[in-house]
Amino acid sequence: MKIQHRSLVVITITFVFMLYGITAYVGVSCSDLMLQPYGGATITSTTMVPADGATPAYCKVTATAGSQNDIEVRLPDNWQKRYLHIGGGGFDGVIPNLNPANTLLQQGYAIAASNGGHRATRTDVPDATFGLDPTLTQDYAYVAIGTTVRVAKALIAAYYGERPKYSYWIGCSNGGRGGYNAAAKYAYEYDGIIAGCPSRNISGAIAGWMQNISAYMIEPSKLDPINAAMVAACDKLDGLEDGVISNSDECSFDPATVSGLDETEVALVNNIHSDVTLPDGTILYSRVGYGPFLFKWIISYYYLGLGHMQYIVYRNPAYDPLSWNLINAYPAVEGVIEGVYDFGADTEALASYLKSGKKLIVWHGADDTLLSHYDTIRTIEELDNAAGCDGRKNLRLYIIPGYGHCEGATGVNRCDLLPVITEWVEKGKAPHTLLASKVDAAGNVLFTRPQCEYPRYPHYVFGDPNKASSFICKTPKAQPRKRSATQVPGIDTAELNRRLKKATDPILYGCDKCSDSLLCTE
Repeated sequence: MKIQHRSLVVITITFVFMLYGITAYVGVSCSDLMLQPYGGATITSTTMVPADGATPAYCKVTATAGSQNDIEVRLPDNWQKRYLHIGGGGFDGVIPNLNPANTLLQQGYAIAASNGGHRATRTDVPDATFGLDPTLTQDYAYVAIGTTVRVAKALIAAYYGERPKYSYWIGCSNGGRGGYNAAAKYAYEYDGIIAGCPSRNISGAIAGWMQNISAYMIEPSKLDPINAAMVAACDKLDGLEDGVISNSDECSFDPATVSGLDETEVALVNNIHSDVTLPDGTILYSRVGYGPFLFKWIISYYYLGLGHMQYIVYRNPAYDPLSWNLINAYPAVEGVIEGVYDFGADTEALASYLKSGKKLIVWHGADDTLLSHYDTIRTIEELDNAAGCDGRKNLRLYIIPGYGHCEGATGVNRCDLLPVITEWVEKGKAPHTLLASKVDAAGNVLFTRPQCEYPRYPHYVFGDPNKASSFICKTPKAQPRKRSATQVPGIDTAELNRRLKKATDPILYGCDKCSDSLLCTE
């Protein structure tokens, strides 16, 4: 009789939990996670963080796998059986700041991130010194993704008593490349992936950065006039002159029209807007769009290009960037980056991910002058062809006007894609045209725009220009692509070398300021 009574009590309690949507977890306590390794990692700390306003209490765990792969996992009390892996940026080396992602804890995601498999020796500039160690380089290429998800899911299973039902990735720049690799190399671990401003074609990107290191010879005082001239030439092509270039595909900009540019500077600007090609016409990397030139991105060509060449490709810190020659050096770049370390995501593997029914959203800022959104389009077209009808329905590409490299520029800066992919994965609600906003630092919405599926762009028709309802999604007219680089006359290599050696300005890559990021959830 007592046994029957006890069973009735258990059934009643279970029914109450089901009725009110309360989940009873059977697992170990936060502090007890310290008692054993998970996923092969050493647990270095566990902290139970109390609730703060809308943010629930959560267990914060730090761990190290291997020699340097540092990992952080946050496990909220209101877990909804979702896992979210957050990618890093640049050369990684540090765990991304997860505090802005606490809003995701409010939605019941357990979140995790890593330092990409190695610890940076510098944080003021992109640091590639880890590349001298092949094991750390392989971790950075993609292995750290698999290690991190294994550790995170082991911790989730121990803490909650079950594994996540749905798993997601979100990242920008190198985190976008990580998203591609998560889909291609660890497809069984992820249901939905958001890859922003991705550097999937990293061999081509290296070639592009090295080809354009000389852009550092453009006087910084001339960047604003160049940017103003680009806006003047291209802004009106979307039906509204508002300082945002929305129809860059129909834009034709000639830097020779900019007052004060000498012949060399004109050629340098033209080269940035030209595809990097071999003599036979093979495109190695596509041109960047007509977004604003920013000094931090121009100097990043040097840090990112040279970092890859010195420490990963040649493993020779004394490599001279001025010795770069595309024809001679590119085979070495491709041979090491893809042949040795497999940095990129294989197209057929990505196609298989899509054909299996899993979801991929790719976005890229049209104002990105560090990584080419046209190269993202080109590689997506390859994927689209490989995926076929069954796969392409699970792929979306959004090119965002007026948005830079992982951070806002002149256009919208808020379009929360995580709920979009969650609805798609969990409820089958496929996204099409989205709503994006321009939000100021105080959270005020300044204007809204439709976020159109590529190749369409938001075209103003009539009405209040600050309202998305005044726009339609329109397909641009096909334009011939500019593929040939311009011969650059008169480069003073001694002066360029002097400037590069003095290049100690802090470089920012990626963005962790929630108020200015498309990854935000507020």
